[in-house]
Amino acid sequence: MILTCSETGIADLAVNDAFRAHLAFPAPLSDRMDETFAAIRAEPDYRATPLLALPGLADRLGLGAVVCKDESRRFGAGGVKALGAPHGLRVLLRQRGGGGPFVAVAATDGNHGLALAWAARRQGGLARIYVGRDVDEVRLGRIRAEGAQVVVVDGTYDEAVLAAEAAALRNGALLVTDTDYDGDSAVCAAIMAGYGVLAEEAWQQGLSEAPPSHVFVQCGVGGVAGGVAASLWRRMSPMVPRMVTVEPASSACVLASLRAGAPTPVGGDLRTRMAGLACGRMSVPSWQILSHTAFAGLALDESIAETVQTALVAGAWGDAPLATWDTGVAGLAGLVAAASDDTCRRMLKLDRSSRILAINTEGPPPELSLSTRG
Repeated sequence: MILTCSETGIADLAVNDAFRAHLAFPAPLSDRMDETFAAIRAEPDYRATPLLALPGLADRLGLGAVVCKDESRRFGAGGVKALGAPHGLRVLLRQRGGGGPFVAVAATDGNHGLALAWAARRQGGLARIYVGRDVDEVRLGRIRAEGAQVVVVDGTYDEAVLAAEAAALRNGALLVTDTDYDGDSAVCAAIMAGYGVLAEEAWQQGLSEAPPSHVFVQCGVGGVAGGVAASLWRRMSPMVPRMVTVEPASSACVLASLRAGAPTPVGGDLRTRMAGLACGRMSVPSWQILSHTAFAGLALDESIAETVQTALVAGAWGDAPLATWDTGVAGLAGLVAAASDDTCRRMLKLDRSSRILAINTEGPPPELSLSTRG
């Protein structure tokens, strides 16, 4: 089913006909979730991030409740990816037998590379981060400030992924990738399990008493969405929530895949204001989860993301101001867009009884004032 709601900022919406809310699909990643949660919680500076109630937004949108898992200060590194890359690096170091100098390699649109640089520095190693040509200087500066080397590839994020893989193979570096185009990367699965920690925390912070009917989550290659889905499926099956994936219209590879029924790349330069989501190909392990657990895929126009970000930062809808940035706001922006259109509400089954979980996946860097952002 296809829909365009241009007045509300929705460029495209597709319902996943393969969505299966029953026990026939086993809880993904369940064999490693408990071990992953224990390892991350054992970190000396671990703190659960807050689950924020947004009653003003819920009332404005005519919904029962909206809660937001605020990952903006996760491990002090400024985003949800601090749950993934450090855990993936820990797994690889354990597999190789521990200490000694190392080089860790990854591709990024910003946050995964920042998290890996932070983790490598703490473990006494070097991170070498591959980026596409359109990654902005603020994100590059944050990665370099963690001591990492940055390699700019004359291409998109997808081409940076291939360059990082080739470099790791050539030089014997540790490939800490959250993107797997073949489906055989153990570290990619470990990273996705790390992302699931945020949903497990949210479950313990109140979701168990009022489970969500819907989850709106931003997608690049789908790793965060896959980890969140795996964690919630384990807790809620067979009464699982309707997960709606949210992407920029310029790089909606998850939506394209849900529509086609198979991982489907999208072309073009992928440029988007939602910078960390400029991905043209899904990760296969993400697809293996989201093909079953995603209820719908939604593609957003740039303007609605900017409008919602400005409103949330200002507390314009009666809730406390939310420290969110370009990628962090996408899930909430998708919710605002969908709930503002009657046809979308019917398709996604949004009404006054709906309880929504969204994720603020990143906050602004300390040196950047949103009021002066170009």
